[in-house]
Amino acid sequence: MCGFDFQKACGDMGRGFIHVHHLTEIASIGAEYDVDPYADLRPVCPNCHAMLHTQRPAIDIDELKTMLTARCSGRESSEG
Repeated sequence: MCGFDFQKACGDMGRGFIHVHHLTEIASIGAEYDVDPYADLRPVCPNCHAMLHTQRPAIDIDELKTMLTARCSGRESSEG
């Protein structure tokens, strides 16, 4: 999502390290649900994962990408 590479930052210790974000929150699904990794999960760095969950329901991944892109390019609104 943000392009952070743990292996580049931390060396071999960071190889393959990633969090996964459930597109549908597990708490809202109920007891019986078969997770489809391709349809239900997205890899994100731990920082982005935490930011996705600063709101409930979680922020949409594309919305957070837009927010990060705007912030990095200096177009962040004064409301932000």
